[in-house]
Amino acid sequence: MRCDGEKPICGPCNKRIESFGDCEYADAGSTSADRLQEQISVLETRLEALQNPGGRTDDLTLHQPYAGMNVQTGSGPWESPTVNSPEELIQERSLYVFTYTYIPPDPINPRRSVEAFIPHASQLGFFLDARGLLYAPSSPHSDLSRPSDALTAAMVLLGFHLSPSSNNTFLREIYLSRAVNAVSLGLSEHHPSRVLHTLQASVLVAHYFFLQNRALEGLWHLNNAMSLIFSSQMHRIRSSQSYDHSQDSTNANTSILQHPRSSVEEGERINALWTVLGLNCLWCAVEGTSSTFAVYTSGQGRVDAPWPLESYTEATLPHGLRNSHTLQKYLANISDNGHTLLALYAKAAVLFEQTTLFWKRYSRSEHRSPEEVQEFQRLSSLLTQLIAQIPPIESRVSTGIKKRLLIVHTLTRVTMIRLYSTFGTRNPSSRSIFLEMLEGMMHGLDNVDFNSVTFLDPVMAVIWMCPVQVCAEAIKLFRSTSNYNEPEVRKYSGFLRRILHTMNRYSYGNMLMAAKVAEISGMIRSLDV
Repeated sequence: MRCDGEKPICGPCNKRIESFGDCEYADAGSTSADRLQEQISVLETRLEALQNPGGRTDDLTLHQPYAGMNVQTGSGPWESPTVNSPEELIQERSLYVFTYTYIPPDPINPRRSVEAFIPHASQLGFFLDARGLLYAPSSPHSDLSRPSDALTAAMVLLGFHLSPSSNNTFLREIYLSRAVNAVSLGLSEHHPSRVLHTLQASVLVAHYFFLQNRALEGLWHLNNAMSLIFSSQMHRIRSSQSYDHSQDSTNANTSILQHPRSSVEEGERINALWTVLGLNCLWCAVEGTSSTFAVYTSGQGRVDAPWPLESYTEATLPHGLRNSHTLQKYLANISDNGHTLLALYAKAAVLFEQTTLFWKRYSRSEHRSPEEVQEFQRLSSLLTQLIAQIPPIESRVSTGIKKRLLIVHTLTRVTMIRLYSTFGTRNPSSRSIFLEMLEGMMHGLDNVDFNSVTFLDPVMAVIWMCPVQVCAEAIKLFRSTSNYNEPEVRKYSGFLRRILHTMNRYSYGNMLMAAKVAEISGMIRSLDV
């Protein structure tokens, strides 16, 4: 028989029943069969040594050098995890073979984790200046550009989650444990930016839990981030009014931030405020938890900080700028300069929470009071203006900006639907608004090339459920005898399948998205579309 050179097993050998391993080629080194045999030999040797500890062995025997001492082992967040400490291996000798075989042959390099994280940072609530951040973790601890251990651990966790190795549950749990522990100790670090970095790390860990469909844990970390915002006085940046710190009970544990060293650092703090506030409003409304919005508009928690700029390197806030009552002025429909993408996102999140509260309060009301009508008109006006202010999703902007614009466009239209659904989802006057908002959301999908988008903000899994419901109601409407319209049924059936297809693209590694995809799939089966 002539060898055809196919690897790892050539054609003739592959046809032989007695062929159990790979073919051997002179230029290929050891085969997988050889490597497996070597591992088996090592395991047999170790097993024999464990069964006969007093017997002769050719291996070097190691003894516990720290017997009687309380030794704690561990590694920093930038190091690859080890599976067991030496103490555990010595104390649990019966598990030694299992531990040996379970060590991942090539655990992911944490540096590569951060490289995997950086391209998607804007979708995960990242508000810091990312320039140089990729290589900073390997810098000396004395380097001020180096992220804190808490931030490093959080970036490694999400980078690992976004990497091809994320299906390794064992490693994922190690990275998660490290990140949660590092965040809890973040404020005790001796890092000059420990407050800001701990805040950022809390936001990242919260997003990880949202991706895992563990919303309560995510909200817990967001609430911690919001508390840190208040205790460090970020909501009072550039405030025109003095503030009595003695009345702040949280101030005992967290010191007030020092004056920013640069306009970029001040900008990071402003961005931190609006990012965390927006996320907190959004997820509290999604999960139906008690609102904290009243804190932002009154007393010691009132937000006086200015709206964020697009960049603090190309533009800076005027030196003498002072501001106050930022959210109250916006909700009172007083004109402002909050037109950046982050400002629009924060406004959309605030209106989403305000509208959700309005819907909960009045959706069961049989009679419309003057206060209800006035509040409805105010929210409707703010939403209409916001939709008009959001830039269109144009082809010339980057994919990252397109994704962020898609979120804001979708969120504002979902909020408008929620506002009008207060009067009932089958109200004829509301139905036209629903369909108009749905058309706008589908237009947004048209302008994003999802082939170049590998990750989406986890909140989209929840937001997209609204247009799905609108599509389902439209299909039922146009299938009814009194409103039968087959072209409209096909149109909204197409919309529904398109949303499902888009969500399904991002369900891998996103347990929240996967859960919503399963829910929509069941709805489609029941609708028979």
